Amino acid sequence: MNHTTMPFILASQSPRRAELLREAGFEIEQRSPPFADPDQPPDHLRGHEAEDYAQLLALQKAHSLVVQIDAPALLLAADTICVDHEGQLVGKPRDPEHARAMLDQFMNNRHRVISGVALMRVGGGAAQTLASFADTALVTFGRVSDAALAEYVATGDWRGKAGGYNLFDRRAAGWPITVEGDPTTVVGLPMRLLIPRLEAALNSLR
Repeated sequence: MNHTTMPFILASQSPRRAELLREAGFEIEQRSPPFADPDQPPDHLRGHEAEDYAQLLALQKAHSLVVQIDAPALLLAADTICVDHEGQLVGKPRDPEHARAMLDQFMNNRHRVISGVALMRVGGGAAQTLASFADTALVTFGRVSDAALAEYVATGDWRGKAGGYNLFDRRAAGWPITVEGDPTTVVGLPMRLLIPRLEAALNSLR
């Protein structure tokens, strides 16, 4: 349902983001951007600072891939960050101990999940930004038993995930998690905001 023969590239190897797009009817190809998260990200983010930062990361991720795309294409990049109840930036777990500590601090607390998005028309090393935005969802974890938490950490499924979890997977496992906002924002692509922007971009390229 791309509405155009122009390739639609997702600048991510995330199976979750790809699944959201394909379930919405979009045909995509995935590429890994060479962008690496900053070594010294801000450690304290409040309000719109977090959305600005997630949006900046998405734009940087998209730009890092532009030089690798010769033929005209539509390029979508996204980046997701978590901010705990004290305003501290929460990244991806480094190891099992870090994953356990990260998830444990979420229990009986509310944290923010922010997904930034950049949508560009690219080709021949040039780029035109068609849309750039971020969305925030508020996530509240209830208490998970120590045994359930240890079992999850042992699976290694926390690797590469902002905050150390995937919302849909953990809900399916029975974890008591509530979301204020768009659940797909927590998964990595704010589809409620993205779909109309994406369809407008695709239609403009017909």
